Amino acid sequence: MKRLARIAAVIASLLPLAGEAAPKQKTIGIIVPTLDAQFWNSYVSFTKDAAQALGVKLIVLNANNKPDLLPKYIEDLVSKGVDGMIVVPYWASDKVALRNTKNAKIPLIFADTYSDVQPQDAKYPDYIAFIGPSDADAGYRMAKALIAAVEPDAGGKKVIAVVDGTPGTSVAIDRAKGLEKALSEHPEVVVAGRVSGNFVRDESQTAFAPVLHAHPEIKGVWAANGGTATGVMTAIMNAGKVPGKDVLVVGMDLNPENVEAVEEGKLLFDIGGHWLQGGFALVLMYDHLNGFKIPKARSNIKISLLPLTKDKVASFKSLYPKGIPSYDFKAHSKAYSGAGAPDPVIELSYTKVANR
Repeated sequence: MKRLARIAAVIASLLPLAGEAAPKQKTIGIIVPTLDAQFWNSYVSFTKDAAQALGVKLIVLNANNKPDLLPKYIEDLVSKGVDGMIVVPYWASDKVALRNTKNAKIPLIFADTYSDVQPQDAKYPDYIAFIGPSDADAGYRMAKALIAAVEPDAGGKKVIAVVDGTPGTSVAIDRAKGLEKALSEHPEVVVAGRVSGNFVRDESQTAFAPVLHAHPEIKGVWAANGGTATGVMTAIMNAGKVPGKDVLVVGMDLNPENVEAVEEGKLLFDIGGHWLQGGFALVLMYDHLNGFKIPKARSNIKISLLPLTKDKVASFKSLYPKGIPSYDFKAHSKAYSGAGAPDPVIELSYTKVANR
């Protein structure tokens, strides 16, 4: 009897306690285009929070705005034998990622930047999901806010400038599509100058400064993201003008510095919250690796973005301290909390944080 009791005790010690089961540690690699942009630092930070909460070993690789590094890093992650990969496929690197992960049978999620291949395509079954913002809608809403606020000149024309993002990326292309839609609805708008700031603050400042010098009649700027908006506002101030008064600016990302700029009246409009996509993607990947597959019908995930104007800043700061919603990674993970766990992707609003 004593021997049977000892055996039972050993077996019991090997069984996880109810509610405390922690799935086996996984290694997940992520690749971002640059850490020169505040947005991508926020993206990585939230993803690291997810990895820590779920017990994931996270490998973070920064392409540093160098197109040749991204495919190299994809190959590096394959050679390391990671369990899963989350990639922002700038510079048409999606094909390299799709091919290499297929050959290695490594699950892949694309974040932020689209591929023309759909998730769970029969040819690439290891591409399990896409998660990113509705960029065209965001670009359109930015433009509409700017056009509505810009005062017309004596001839009835509203003169603006455009500072686009990284050429060739789906993010820049789709945001520009939204802008073009708004421009087609408003023939009174004149675009006096259009340049690329590569989604980076300093490059945006350098690119926009000569445009403003050549066209002092510019009264508004559509800036492709948060870093771009910051660079544009700096160029405006260096020209002896006041952003938000002499020249209106709209941007995207909800970076902390841009939230402050909206509060101070320097930035007219901002929209974002999609840097959370990294953490959401990690939960999705983690659950997939632990047997909770993503239904194909829900594999193409578009995040609804939150607009910000000066009158909403107090509510935003109250609901999202440092831009972060209340979020429990384990509670949203099916591997930890069971099949009934709420969807990892949440929507931001000014009344509550709603589960999808």
